[in-house]
Amino acid sequence: MKIIRDINEAKAFTKKSLVVIGNFDGLHLGHRKIITEAQKLAYPNKMGVITFEPHPRDYFLKNSKPFKLTTTEKKYALLGELGVDFVIELKFDQHLECCTPEKFVSIILAKNLEIRSVMVGQDFRFGYKRSGDFRKLKELSREHGINAFAIELDNFRKNTISSTRIRKALEHGEIREAKNMLGYWPQIYGEVIRGDQRGRELGFPTVNIELKEILIPRCGVYSCMIEVLSGRFANLYKGAASIGKKPTFGTNEINLEVHIFEFAHEIYGSKVAVSLVNFQRSEEKFGSLESLVKQMQLDCEQARLHLSSFNLSKS
Repeated sequence: MKIIRDINEAKAFTKKSLVVIGNFDGLHLGHRKIITEAQKLAYPNKMGVITFEPHPRDYFLKNSKPFKLTTTEKKYALLGELGVDFVIELKFDQHLECCTPEKFVSIILAKNLEIRSVMVGQDFRFGYKRSGDFRKLKELSREHGINAFAIELDNFRKNTISSTRIRKALEHGEIREAKNMLGYWPQIYGEVIRGDQRGRELGFPTVNIELKEILIPRCGVYSCMIEVLSGRFANLYKGAASIGKKPTFGTNEINLEVHIFEFAHEIYGSKVAVSLVNFQRSEEKFGSLESLVKQMQLDCEQARLHLSSFNLSKS
C-alpha cells in the first residue's frame, strides 16, 4: 500500500480511483464493512483512503487526554492488510481548517487527485466550521464529474459498533466487548524500551512498551498474546501484562510491561504488538515485595490458564 503525504504528487496514483474519507480509528468491523463496499464500487480501479494527521480532535483539543485506539503506523498497517491501495494523509493545519467545501472538492478531490468517486458516512461533515454535509459534497462533486456515495451506517449503530463504545469498553477493562466490535483482540503496538529492571530482580523479567498517542486501557493485569515483529526473536508468545504506575514503587509514569512466558532474551528496540485478551485484576499497591511476588505468581498462573486454549501459530 502506498502512503502519500505530498498531495501534489498524488495524481499519477489516484487518477480515476475511489476514495473513502475518514479517520478509521481502530479499524473496527464497521470500518471494515465500509472498506469492503468501497472496493466493490471501485473495481477495477484503485481504492484508497483520505485521512488526517493530526486527528482533527487532537488539532482542536491540544494537550487533551490521548483517545486514539491505534497509532498512525498501526492504522496504516491494518489498512494495508485489508487491501487498500493507497492512503492520502492530509496535514490538518490552519490551512485545511479554513478550507471551504468548494475548495476541498475543486482543488483537493478534482484537481490534485482527479478521483472518479468519493465515499463518506451519512453524517459526514467537512469544510470550514463543518459547513458541508453529504448533500453539499454530492452537489459539488457532480460539478466536477465525481460520483459521491454515502454508506448506510444504521446497521452498525443498531449493533453498537463505534470507536466511542470501544474506548469506553477498554476504559472499563471489558476486553471481550471491545474485541467483538473491533473484530480482533485490542492491541497495543510499540517499541520495546529499557525499564528499571525491577521485574528481573523479582524473578519476572518484563519487556517495557511506552504508552503514547493512544488511549490507555484500564490499569491492571491482563492475560495477553505478544507478537515480536522484528529482530532475531520475531514470533508469537503468551504472557501476562501490567498497565499502570507501579504504585508499590512510588510515583511513576503509566507504562505497559509484559512478562513473556518461557522467554529470557533481550529485545530492546524491537517492534511488538501486545493483544489484550482478558482483564484479571485492578492495579494494587503492595505492602511488601514478598506479597507482590506472591501475587505476580498468581497472576501468571491465571494468565497461563486463560491462554491455554490459544494457539501460538500466527496463522
